[in-house]
Amino acid sequence: MRDVMLIIHILSVAIFIGAAISGFILKRVSNKFDNELFVKFNSGLLSLNYLGKTGLTLLIITGGYLMTPYWSVLGTMPLLITKLTLVVLLLVLLVVISIRAKKAKKEQESQAFNKLVPLQNLNLAISIIVLILAVLVFH
Repeated sequence: MRDVMLIIHILSVAIFIGAAISGFILKRVSNKFDNELFVKFNSGLLSLNYLGKTGLTLLIITGGYLMTPYWSVLGTMPLLITKLTLVVLLLVLLVVISIRAKKAKKEQESQAFNKLVPLQNLNLAISIIVLILAVLVFH
C-alpha cells in the first residue's frame, strides 16, 4: 500500500507544481494580449486553480499516510516541521487565491486578474521550497 501511496503522492506533486508553473508561464504570455483577450484568456486560465487544488488535496491525503512513521519523531526534525508548516500555508494561500479568482471572474477586469499574480507567484515559490525541503528530509 505504501508504494501505491508514494506513486500517487509523486504524481500529485507533478500536478500541483505543474499547474503553478503552467500558470506562471501562461500569465507571462497573456500580458502581451489586448485587454479583451487578456480578460478572456485569464478567465480560462483560472481553471488551473482546480488542478492545483486537486493536486494539493491528493498531496495532503497521501502525505498524511506516508508520514505515519515520522509523527512520533516529528519534534526532532525541524526541516520536516518547516515543510509541514509551508504546506499549511499553501492551503491557506490556495483558499485566498480561489476567493480572489472568483471575484476576478465576476468583475472581468484586467486589474482584478493582475492582483492574483503576486499570490500565484508566491504559491509557485513556496511549492518549490516544499519540494526542496522534502528532498532534504527524505533523501
